[in-house]
Amino acid sequence: MDRQGKIAVVIAVIVLIGWQYYYAKNYKPPVKPDATQVQTADSSGTSSVAVSTPEVTGPETKSPDATLEPTGPAKTEKVSTPSVDYLFTNHGGGILQAELLQHQAENGKYVTLNEFGDAPIGAISEEPGVGANAAYDVTGGPGSVVCERTTSQQIQITKKFTLPQTAVGKDQYVVTLDVSFKNVGDQPYRSGGYYVYTGACAPIHQTDYTQYIGFDWYHNGGPTDINVMWFNAHSIPLVGIQTSAAKTNYTMDGDNIGWAGTYSQYFTSIVTPLSGKASRVWATRIPLDLASHESGVAWFSKHPNSTAPKYAIEGALGMPGFSLKPGDSTSRQFRIYIGPRQYQLLKQLDGDESAILQFGWFGFASKILLKAMIWIKGVVGSYAIAIIVLTLTIKGALWPMQNKATQSMKKMQALTPKMNEIREKYKDDPTKMNTETMKLYKDYGVNPVAGCLPMFIQLPVFFGFYRMLGTAIELRNSKFFWVHDLSQPDTLFHISGFPVNILPLCMTASSIWMMAITPKSGDKSQQKMMMFMPLIFLYVCYNYASGLALYLMVSNLFSVAQLYLTRNQVAPVPVKLTAKKKR
Repeated sequence: MDRQGKIAVVIAVIVLIGWQYYYAKNYKPPVKPDATQVQTADSSGTSSVAVSTPEVTGPETKSPDATLEPTGPAKTEKVSTPSVDYLFTNHGGGILQAELLQHQAENGKYVTLNEFGDAPIGAISEEPGVGANAAYDVTGGPGSVVCERTTSQQIQITKKFTLPQTAVGKDQYVVTLDVSFKNVGDQPYRSGGYYVYTGACAPIHQTDYTQYIGFDWYHNGGPTDINVMWFNAHSIPLVGIQTSAAKTNYTMDGDNIGWAGTYSQYFTSIVTPLSGKASRVWATRIPLDLASHESGVAWFSKHPNSTAPKYAIEGALGMPGFSLKPGDSTSRQFRIYIGPRQYQLLKQLDGDESAILQFGWFGFASKILLKAMIWIKGVVGSYAIAIIVLTLTIKGALWPMQNKATQSMKKMQALTPKMNEIREKYKDDPTKMNTETMKLYKDYGVNPVAGCLPMFIQLPVFFGFYRMLGTAIELRNSKFFWVHDLSQPDTLFHISGFPVNILPLCMTASSIWMMAITPKSGDKSQQKMMMFMPLIFLYVCYNYASGLALYLMVSNLFSVAQLYLTRNQVAPVPVKLTAKKKR
């Protein structure tokens, strides 16, 4: 990687980080509740949602079900499928937890989704975050669970969860939810809308980046997401001027909402309406008291030096309202995906749920690289070897272009004395200095940006790897020598609580080595600035997936070998072009 290339990478990294910073802080503020829902209070002082019923005369009908709390202990029922153990609860009438039997958690148990949620997956309430745990009657049958209750407004709600019976493909993680509303009273009923809960996702590992715990929703052909840090108060760095206050809830209206879901780094829970579209979304952040939680005790015993706060995020999908005359009923169907955040599975769903992977601007490169990595792994039997082979293939394909870039840099290096003369002669006239410098390049047939071209071509590859390796569940628990998990940092030991990660250190050493033998051009200040590049990459990659550090280290070592093979080539002698050659 040459000097100009490293400058390009620095700029690209700064742009990427800056965009993520801007993106996380510039969402619209939470919108007010739907106009059809008016918050009131009953005689006991508890809040409720008034649902307008024009056909009914007299005082406005109230809906205490919006804040109804279940009485008595929760009753749970466990239903097992080939890939998932579902734990249903009568408090909310939904999936309290889903234990993924093919994915080990850090605490020695299986990965469990919605472990820290305040409401079960598939819960329903009229107001977001309120009244989602009303009591249901729960009955289980072969491959299905039925939850039923009747509200104080005489609306019978029946939810039927149809569970998967296969251990193959995306169907092993798909639950179908059929919801019916029937007016069993003698008065007409009009709903102002309701929310279906997606469940909550939380960190699996201590090193999970906060950007990987988030809420995503799909509308108008594209995804919109926030992570748990969106709820923080934000201020301008260094200056300290606050730009937004801390927030409790995220609420947005939208047209044609296709699905909504919460996600962690490698797992997700998504609710997709199959009949109709949603009209709003809601999410909230849940602080985790892991020290008092059964899983948290094991978690903290492995990470006693961890003091950073951890959060889960919970969401819900807002559905439009409906009207029912006495005896009438209406139904809606939903698809619930509770499983790995895996591209190969999610792309099989017909609602573009794979967009929850958030590959970003270079998503096309991420998808190509992911498919190539999986294919190569099928041949060589190891994801680490697949990353190495893929890296060498890409670098080999760029070898001719890199050689031309090296030659261009050597030409620039040969012109350094003449460039220094121009800088000294016109040091008080920057405009004239630039004009004469460009004239010098033209006279000697040197392209100052030629050395950057290979790096610009590699940028989609770099960012494609960056996003893909950070979310590719295929790397999870993949081992390579001392690396126990390519999806996590390769921490070998701790020094005073600080993790010592070997691959990022090797990557940094290889970067310094490569810089030391790269032909130098430009002024001394630029060369000194480039000395910080390895430190920037070390900072970015130190606690990232070790698979990315492996890719960068192999790429650097390949470049080092390439430079050694070309460094003994005769340096070109600057030759001034004739007027004809210039044209």
